[in-house]
Amino acid sequence: MRKVACETCGSDHPAADMLVLTNKPICRPCAEKQAAQAASGRYNLEFARIIDPTICGMCKTDYGSTELPLVGGAPVCANCSKGLYERPYPSWLKLALVGLILLLAGSLWRGIPYFKAGRHLVLAERAMDRNDYKKASAQFDEVLKASPTEQKVVLLGAKANLMLGNAAEAQRFLKLRENYEQTDLFAEVNGLWKRALDAYDKAERAVKLEAAHQDEEAAKLMHEASSEYPEAPNLAISARTLDGFVAFDHKDYDAFLRISRAAVENDPQDSQAEATLASALACKYAVTGDPEFRKQTEDSLEKARVLAQRSPEDMASFTEYSERIRYRLESRQIIDKTEYDRRFRQKEAKR
Repeated sequence: MRKVACETCGSDHPAADMLVLTNKPICRPCAEKQAAQAASGRYNLEFARIIDPTICGMCKTDYGSTELPLVGGAPVCANCSKGLYERPYPSWLKLALVGLILLLAGSLWRGIPYFKAGRHLVLAERAMDRNDYKKASAQFDEVLKASPTEQKVVLLGAKANLMLGNAAEAQRFLKLRENYEQTDLFAEVNGLWKRALDAYDKAERAVKLEAAHQDEEAAKLMHEASSEYPEAPNLAISARTLDGFVAFDHKDYDAFLRISRAAVENDPQDSQAEATLASALACKYAVTGDPEFRKQTEDSLEKARVLAQRSPEDMASFTEYSERIRYRLESRQIIDKTEYDRRFRQKEAKR
């Protein structure tokens, strides 16, 4: 151990038994006297203990003149320091750690959809920068699974679909928020959305006019809808289809055939387009008697039948119109659906 001389009385004492007053060592008897004087004088003295670096602070073993390493400011021997550093964690702390790990794992698992959505969002925004709306829309479909609500994401998703003519898909994004801040992107998407709504309103009215056998008015209104919202290819297709109906009404079967062929070239997988082509070819056969037109009609009807097998609705439609087209081939008479139903189907219904 170390010994230190008292600055007051000069006596030597073990360092561990000494105190410090104003950075000077003082023995306990002298310290007690000065403390009593301070108390009578109504002032305080602050004493501190001297730490002997040769005595272990835990086991109190005296290591002579050898100074021990400090741990937390106190000298600790090798035997005691080993117990400090290798002390096992308490059970409650281990359980708490396990609980935290499980919570983290659960949070990460629940967050997987959001991580994926974030990746798809980055790809979608890059596609938007290139004006590749088809690819952007496909990526935004994945983002939509996370039900985003951030305004920019919602508006970009809506824009991508509006630029492809997919107003219904755009509406799925727009419904994710009730209120929008006035930004340039909002103004752009809002303008697109209003154009789309107005165009589809006209298209709906055109469909009603066609059902009332007002084909020319229907075609005119459908062309207006297509011009107002050119991003929607289905409106342009519908307008051309109505042009074909007008040509049929005017007995302009060359124009009817030309329009029908263009529709099939535009979408070779559309059973209705193929059926309309078969109808136009049958009209040409009825007025010319050219067997090549009959053969082409039969081929087109077979293609329409194969395409119609994809859905019960298409197949039911094929069954109805194929009967009328075959009657046109056999009789070489050109009558519309209303007249065909009046002549043949009403009689069947009465039986």
